[in-house]
Amino acid sequence: MGTMLLVAGCSNGQSSSAAKTGDLSAAAVGDSPAQACTRDVLAALALRWREDKAPLDQDGKKLLQAFMDANMVENTPQYRIFIDHYAAGTGPIALAIAQGTDHEDSITEKLATESEGVASDCAAAAG
Repeated sequence: MGTMLLVAGCSNGQSSSAAKTGDLSAAAVGDSPAQACTRDVLAALALRWREDKAPLDQDGKKLLQAFMDANMVENTPQYRIFIDHYAAGTGPIALAIAQGTDHEDSITEKLATESEGVASDCAAAAG
């Protein structure tokens, strides 16, 4: 369920079979490099913030590890964008949880506020 919510929440409002199947590749068809970057970074952020609270399920672990394997070693623009937005979002999520907001609701709200910045950073990185 978490994977489907993640994909549905990160498809930039587009209706795709990925939201129904949990298949990230289905959402990638026809994406521009900036759209793919945005989708991948938001998905990685959601997974990482969820992992901060509890271990991910196998699918979540695989998705996050795939993103890290593809981006961390070479310090890609996507990884730098991920790190910047992860750092910016972690404190506000913790604060919201401390104030009584549900962990998942906190992540969803932070993804909504970070999505425009991620999209802008990805567009700039795509040139």
